Amino acid sequence: MEIEETMASSDSVSDEDLRELWRVRWKASIEELTSLEHQHETSLNTSKSSVHYSFVEFMCCYFDDLLCGLNYGQLAENSYVSEQEKDILLEWHTALEDYNSPQSNGYYDITIWNNPEWQRIVDLGAIAWEKLKLL
Repeated sequence: MEIEETMASSDSVSDEDLRELWRVRWKASIEELTSLEHQHETSLNTSKSSVHYSFVEFMCCYFDDLLCGLNYGQLAENSYVSEQEKDILLEWHTALEDYNSPQSNGYYDITIWNNPEWQRIVDLGAIAWEKLKLL
């Protein structure tokens, strides 16, 4: 019993620690989605074959793994992001959420990376990312 109590207390993580871990992953995901150079280098590099470096995975990591269906209003209410961060990201986030890949094929990365609408969204995100880094 004593061992179980010790394990439980050493395994517990505070809400603050969870938020900080979430924020690190959130920022990394935003950085991936706002760098066309990173997208090209990672997804088209055959020596570093990884499903993570694809359009589908970049989007799933951000929307599914991190946001989990929550909107930025809810994230701000729960102190995961600030109101200022929410305001900075809102336009980019909405454009990203509304994006439809060419021919509705999220698995053909080169077509997406070269799509003018995708490039516009990445540029919009890069501006937001630079503002976030200044906070």
